[in-house]
Amino acid sequence: MAKWQYTKGLHDLGNGCLAYLQPDGSWGWSNAGLIVDGSENLLVDTLFDLKLTRQMLNEMRDKVPSARKIKTLVNTHANGDHTFGNQLVVGADIITTEQTAKEMLEHPPNSSGA
Repeated sequence: MAKWQYTKGLHDLGNGCLAYLQPDGSWGWSNAGLIVDGSENLLVDTLFDLKLTRQMLNEMRDKVPSARKIKTLVNTHANGDHTFGNQLVVGADIITTEQTAKEMLEHPPNSSGA
């Protein structure tokens, strides 16, 4: 297994799987993933705010040509540190569970109750 450091940024895990890491690990500092197969891609979660998500997407687009147009976004759960940046992935199909979709509607990023 290849060794890599847990540092901020995009890390190639092999076989079309990439991880975007934010090593702080405390509240609001989530990680995300990108799965790529040729010109197809799938983003797993966005980040806590627009600045962080924009940085992540820019790095993905710089390093992975197909990431210039994210076609599918999967949200693993409704917490804002995994969904708030969704608004920057324009035109993507968002896939999640019914419960997560319900929670996302009940507690949008601009609400005070989350």
